[in-house]
Amino acid sequence: MAVASDSETAGAGTEGAGAFAIRVATVDELFEPFDACPVSQRRLGWEVRAHLLDKWESARPSDTPVLLVYAPASERPGTDEAAVQAAVRADMRTFTKPYRRAAPLNRHDRIAIWSGILIFLITAAVSTGLDAESGTGLVAGISQAIIVIGWVALWDPAARAVAESVPHHFTRKRYHELADVRVEFHWQ
Repeated sequence: MAVASDSETAGAGTEGAGAFAIRVATVDELFEPFDACPVSQRRLGWEVRAHLLDKWESARPSDTPVLLVYAPASERPGTDEAAVQAAVRADMRTFTKPYRRAAPLNRHDRIAIWSGILIFLITAAVSTGLDAESGTGLVAGISQAIIVIGWVALWDPAARAVAESVPHHFTRKRYHELADVRVEFHWQ
């Protein structure tokens, strides 16, 4: 994914507050890879969504946001512009919801969270038991090493809570502002 510079967007025909841009090599770059849904139901890729939010920060405030998509002219015949606009709007509306509903956990992530919590509880119990049994330096070191393993098992669940859910809470208003974004294609 490449990003259009501000000088490129200024001469794009849609000028003024509320216009922000993205440049892609293919229209499919806008969406999650491997998604087989119809275009109007596809979700934006994480990097695309983050880029759009960053660009929107410098383009707002505007009651009529306009996303300029710079794409190769060879993509034009196979692109349903209305479906892409519907997909972008639907994705923005989805992310106005709490993070657990906007980006629900897949099966692998649910298992990782539960196993991380379980491993942490087991290591905490083992560590506490070792501390109670002996006060020697070697046993205390082993006890601390075991508890570190438990903390490592909690890394992914904590990352989701802190690095994803908390920032999402503060960006939900921006997603709401973009829920009715107009998408204009500039074929090059």
